[in-house]
Amino acid sequence: MDVVEIISHHILDHDWGVALGGFRLPITTHTVTLFAVSLVLLLGLHWVSLGRKSRTGRLLTTLAEEYVTFIRDGMVLPNMGEEGRRFLPYFCTLFLFVLFCALAGLIPNMKTATANISVTAALALCSGGLILYCGLKFHGLIGFLKGFVPSGTPGWLVPLLFPLEVLSLVIKVCVLAIRLFANMLSGHMVLICLLLIIFIVGQMHIAAGAGAFLPAMALELFMTCLELLVAFLQAYVFTLLTSIFAGSVIHTH
Repeated sequence: MDVVEIISHHILDHDWGVALGGFRLPITTHTVTLFAVSLVLLLGLHWVSLGRKSRTGRLLTTLAEEYVTFIRDGMVLPNMGEEGRRFLPYFCTLFLFVLFCALAGLIPNMKTATANISVTAALALCSGGLILYCGLKFHGLIGFLKGFVPSGTPGWLVPLLFPLEVLSLVIKVCVLAIRLFANMLSGHMVLICLLLIIFIVGQMHIAAGAGAFLPAMALELFMTCLELLVAFLQAYVFTLLTSIFAGSVIHTH
């Protein structure tokens, strides 16, 4: 297997679709990962909510409460105000879902679902739906549309400024999808390239390949640890940006 095949194997998804009558249900490694992450979160959080009777359960419940406080006081309330309190469950779920989807890629035979542009686009559309809902909920249709034009704008400038502001909102949603996809994919591609160094150098000379083994594996271990940090960072940034964008339509110019 050459370098191109190895890289393509990581990027491309595997489809084990099931035909149901005239309808074909696609089942891929990414969808399996998404369902597995969803199941783990549902069962895990339900178990945490019922675990106050034991010492371990109380500890996990305390950690869960601290987590909710972190999301509420660190992201939602500062960016959305008291109006964002009702959306706290969404942001808590969003952070954990993005985080676990990223960490799943470090498990053998699992995929990093957030390295798939379709997954990140779906997450971005969910956040985009929340942004639109906030604008319509707190300002109504007319007030929401007025929010695209800052107060005091000259009338002749409105036809030019209004489409630009609408386009900026669309770009914000696209940015959520693209930056998460690009960051997660690039990290895993670096891991693959480090492993490929051993085989590429080994094709030149066996001794050189053996000599490149230890440095390459050391870098691989370092990058794997860095990937753990990146997973938390990307979940934090995605959730933070969603709260900022939603807050910007709640508290307009």
